[in-house]
Amino acid sequence: MDEYREGELIIYQNGDRYEVGKIKRLTETGAFVWYSEGDTAAKTPYEAMHKITNGFAIKETTLGGDDGRRRL
Repeated sequence: MDEYREGELIIYQNGDRYEVGKIKRLTETGAFVWYSEGDTAAKTPYEAMHKITNGFAIKETTLGGDDGRRRL
């Protein structure tokens, strides 16, 4: 949990599929992550999340609806 922060972009691995998400809120067992432009965030286990090393290069996203339109 300490390695992630709210607002950070991550890669979610679901079997052989990968999705980009933006962390809304951290919990003890996983993070609530936006995977679309809507307001709903999905609980994602930390084991399935991967950091994006060059995430700093992504300046703007629409993940998370209006909240996601802000710069990272």
